[in-house]
Amino acid sequence: MNRQLVGRLGIAVIAIAAVTAGIFILGDNGSPPSPPSVAVVGEPSLSSVPPRTIMATVTSTSTPPAPSGYQVVFELAGTGTATVVYDANGLGLVHQELEVPLPWRKEFSWAAPGSIQLLGQGSGAVECRVSVGGRVVKTQKSAPGAVAACVS
Repeated sequence: MNRQLVGRLGIAVIAIAAVTAGIFILGDNGSPPSPPSVAVVGEPSLSSVPPRTIMATVTSTSTPPAPSGYQVVFELAGTGTATVVYDANGLGLVHQELEVPLPWRKEFSWAAPGSIQLLGQGSGAVECRVSVGGRVVKTQKSAPGAVAACVS
């Protein structure tokens, strides 16, 4: 049998099953079925329940949840201005900023660890530094006019 024909027949069967299930669930008139009636017989009065004292002590032993994500800080040190290329979320989408005054700093909150990409180039020496969770994970200093690259 032809694969296209088999695929079309499969889709038709699924569509018919969905329509049939919808009619069965909603009933003949298109409205959801009403819940069954429940009769309450002999409701207790408040006077028939003896008074009780309930005491509870709640102690919390759980620690507060840790902050989600990773705090990432990109920094460029040097004098003058620089061209900066960086990945703001660790997923490879780079941003470029021209003639930023040094020192330069950007902070991000990433959902998961990603690839680090921070490049800086100025007329003088530039130092790039990347911190994750307050700990420096990459640093590099360039020669005057060269690119400082913190990439992993």
